[in-house]
Amino acid sequence: MSMKQWGVIGISALLAIAVACHQEPISERTPQKEVCPEYYIENQVIRDYLDFLEKVPYRDGDYTYSVIDDYYRLTTTSRKDTPLPVTLDWETASGGSSQHIELADNPDFTDVLTYTVSGSAVSYDIYNLIPGKHYYWRVLSKSSETISHGEFITKGRRRLLKVGNICNIRDLGGIPIANSHKRIKYGLLFRGGEMNGYHQDQSGRYCRLDPYGKTAMRHAGIAAVLDLRTDDEAGNITVSPLGENVDYIRLQNANEFYYDKCWNSDVYIQAIQWIIDRLREGKPVYFHCIFGADRTGTLAFLLEALLGVNENQLAIDYELTSFSYGLESAPRRRGPKNELSVYRYRQMLEGLLRGSGTIQEQVRVFLLKKYPAKTWNGSLDTWLRITRLLVQNCSDRPTIPNTALVIEIQIIRKMVKTHFQTLVPVYRSGSSSIVSSRCQIPPLFAIIH
Repeated sequence: MSMKQWGVIGISALLAIAVACHQEPISERTPQKEVCPEYYIENQVIRDYLDFLEKVPYRDGDYTYSVIDDYYRLTTTSRKDTPLPVTLDWETASGGSSQHIELADNPDFTDVLTYTVSGSAVSYDIYNLIPGKHYYWRVLSKSSETISHGEFITKGRRRLLKVGNICNIRDLGGIPIANSHKRIKYGLLFRGGEMNGYHQDQSGRYCRLDPYGKTAMRHAGIAAVLDLRTDDEAGNITVSPLGENVDYIRLQNANEFYYDKCWNSDVYIQAIQWIIDRLREGKPVYFHCIFGADRTGTLAFLLEALLGVNENQLAIDYELTSFSYGLESAPRRRGPKNELSVYRYRQMLEGLLRGSGTIQEQVRVFLLKKYPAKTWNGSLDTWLRITRLLVQNCSDRPTIPNTALVIEIQIIRKMVKTHFQTLVPVYRSGSSSIVSSRCQIPPLFAIIH
């Protein structure tokens, strides 16, 4: 090798060493952004149950089987639907008499939820959070000095709530809409059991609202309560246990959901009308009976079917009641193993459904079987508003209606002009009073027909 070649190699080696050794001072390095922690809020058994039926859905129309026994019997806790908390930890306590935790879904901490803890606490479990959401938190001393802060993301699909001794509570949000990329919005419709404790479950517990439970319901945003119990079952109360500032109504005879009794009763039509009115006023609704199983399950079934939920997901929400305490010996199945539970499900279907078509189509026939105009207060716009209010994109980003959809809605407007007092709104630039996806067209045609 020549001296010239050695010289080139030597220079190259020196340059390589120089580049390798050159590093910015530690204080000047660009800091690495920490990975935001993620937490599942569904317990493992619930998650496994949902995972299985997402991969192997129930067969439409086949009520000969159920998989719920493979899951709800796996846990030994009294309440098998208890959600998982997000545990916040901080190093130093304030040392005062109390500290305050503020939680928000934005870094500016607007519309915060506040939790008060002791001044010596260095951790706290937060329940009932919404899946798929980015949260920000901070711990404040009594003098409002920030002690610690952080952020996290929640994971999951279904929002089951922990509310003291109240059983079987869950948000209908997160249930997917068939043939679309949409889900029911979280935080608007809740189902569950009674709150004023006139009945014991199978373990001897009374479902009574304690201060913790009242705070949890307030944090959930519930502003209206629909009670499906009789006067005797409810103790003749006229005000919600959540307080006088919460709208309250009790609709009796909702237990007539069997066979022709359900078909000939208007109670569920009245219930849905009341719920629509409250949601249009911006008031999230909690509807319940005693244990939140049968009467409540029937109303949930109707609401979900109206919003376009498919048969598999309708059955899943019905069966989730099996994980609630108080129902250990009477799980709610869609298919055999325990004839009593199957009988309930089939009675509900036979009481609601007539004729042919999908479950969604038959449910609309049930709700519109009498006085179609009266059912929706003479307004097709009512259905448009409730659908748009409850259904959101999975990405949470609105979509702009396309030209074909606008033309379809204009045609529908002409079709219903002589039958409805309030016309279907037509999309205009900047208008927010329009459905945002073609997936909502089938409910429109069903109502018109």
